[in-house]
This record gives sequence, C-alpha cells and structure tokens, in this order.
Amino acid sequence: MSTAPFTYDANPGRVVFGIGSLARVGEESARLGGRRVLVITDAEAKAIADAVVEQLGDRVALVWDEVAQHVPIELAERARAAATAAAIDSIVCIGGGSSTGLAKAIALTHGVPVLAVPTTYAGSEMTPIYGLTGPSGGDTSRKATGKDPIVQPRIVIYDPELTVGLPAAVTGPSAFNALAHCVEALYAAGANPVITLLALDGIAAIGRSITTCVREPANVDARSDVLYGAYLAGVSLGATGTALHHKCCHVLGGTFHLVHGEVNAVILPHAVAYNAPAVPELMVKVGTALGAPAGVSAARALFDLAASIGAPSSLKALSMPHEGLDDAAARTVADTTVNPRPVNVASVRAMLEDAYEGRRPA
Repeated sequence: MSTAPFTYDANPGRVVFGIGSLARVGEESARLGGRRVLVITDAEAKAIADAVVEQLGDRVALVWDEVAQHVPIELAERARAAATAAAIDSIVCIGGGSSTGLAKAIALTHGVPVLAVPTTYAGSEMTPIYGLTGPSGGDTSRKATGKDPIVQPRIVIYDPELTVGLPAAVTGPSAFNALAHCVEALYAAGANPVITLLALDGIAAIGRSITTCVREPANVDARSDVLYGAYLAGVSLGATGTALHHKCCHVLGGTFHLVHGEVNAVILPHAVAYNAPAVPELMVKVGTALGAPAGVSAARALFDLAASIGAPSSLKALSMPHEGLDDAAARTVADTTVNPRPVNVASVRAMLEDAYEGRRPA
C-alpha cells in the first residue's frame, strides 16, 4: 500500500528535556543573545522564577508576575508597555499556558525571542498559535486566535521535577488539554502521517501515566511520561491546527470565564463522540493508544479516564450557565471552519447539552 501525498512543515526550535534541566536556563538563555531579559511568571511558579532570576543575574531587565488565562488584551497592552520601557530584548516565561500566552503576546509586537519553562501540560510552548481575549466587533468577551512563527518559543526547557507540585485538580485537566491537542492533530488541517505517529505516541504516554501522576504526585517517572506526552501534543498542535473541540473550548473559556484545562476534560469525550462517525479508523487508533478495553469507544475511554482521576465531567459542575448553551453553540459553529464532521447549531447544541449534564457518550 502506497503512502498518500502529504505536506509537513516542521516548526523550528530547541528542546531541553530532563530532570534537573532548570539549571540550564541561564546558559540556554545566553543562546538567544539576551542582555535585557523579561521574566514572566505566574504566582504558582514564583519559587521557580526566583531560581531563574538568580541564574540570569544582571541580565534581568524586568520581572512580570501578573498573568491571566485567555490573555486579556488590556493585560497584554500593559505588559507590552512595560516591556518597551525596560528595553527588553528577550523573554523567559515560567509557568502554565497563561504565562506562555502573555510571552507570545509580547513577542508578537516586539519581535523578541522567547525561552519557555512550562510547569503544566498545556503544550502551547511548542506552537506558533497565540490567543487574546477582549472587545471585537462590539463583543466584549471574544477570544481570538492566530498563528505567527515569531511567537513560538525558540527554546523550551522541560524539567519533570517542576510539575511535581501540581495538585491533582490541575494535573488531570491540564493533561486532558494535551490529549485534546493530540486527538485533533489527527484530523485538523495539515494532518499528516508524521504527526499522526507523534500524536498517537503522545496519547499513549499520557494515558498510561496520568492516573499515577494524580495518585502519586511525587512519582517523577510518571511525571516525565506525561510531560513527554504533552511535548508531543504541543508539536502535533503546532504543525496542524484545531477543530471543533478547541474552538468550542475557546468559546466557553473566553465567553464564560471557565478554566481552559477543566473545559477540555469535559468537552473532549463529547467532541470525539461527535466526530467518530466521520473518522472511525482514527478513533479506533485513539482507543488503542489509550488502552481501552474491547468494545469501549475512544469517547467512552476518555470519559472514563477523566472520571477515574477526578477531573470535571460536566459543564454544570464548572458553573456554566445553562442559558448560555445556545450562544455557545452559535459561536462555536461560527468559529469552526475545519472539522471532519460538518457542524451546525442544532447538533453542536445537542453535544453541549450532553456535556452540560455530564452524560457518558453513547
């Protein structure tokens, strides 16, 4: 059987992966030529950021510790102004997707290189995708995403020890965000055989170790496995794109101020169930990668995995207003331009109703 034609653009970047690799931030930052470094961190990563600042010494021009999920435009503008005033020439961001997202927002306007030190499984550090939330065409709560190679971190340092302190309530949903990146990379625009291999390996790595991470938070071997899966997930997303699942999650998070990882945990099984009829062979591969028992679909395997690690299983549990489902369905359909199964408001609304109630996918 011959291989079907495909196009694959490999995104550039340097990855340093391993226990103790945080100690290399100073030397790796020097590769970027930065002499006036902006350090961005979230509150949870402050102790790690302090160690990084110590490594960088007098090369630190500014430390910025105000971040927010979905990167509000107002926050991005203030951070950009501070970056200009400090005459920064590079960025080191430490923390979860919100820290990386703010670094990308600044890189977009300032054209400076970024070194990322992720402490969650968000995966955005491996992509040229950025997002900003704010007024757009009279809409005060719309999350807009875009792609630009300038925002992708040039260097990413993955140190599994930095994820040991993640509480279970963050570990599980964050890992589901990574799983979603892998799943959508199988059929999003730009999907290709190379990325399919990476994405399925990422699903397998996360699937076999996330339960251990939640039950044994200090298990560094399991943390390494899930972080490796998250890295592959980021690569997969960066080389392809998003479909129904992530468009829906961005709408729910940006419009109703829901936590992105938690929304991923709730929506992914239902988005997979929605798309399964259009890509049955791929869904079998997802189920196999997850180690699903015979007769259990990929959608149900994902739902059961989320339940087993205590991740949220319904939008109702996230305090999503039921009256917002109609608006969410309409926005999701408007934003979803690529998906293996066509979308319409009625079918997406039905999917969201299942997710709201936390029903196990049929």
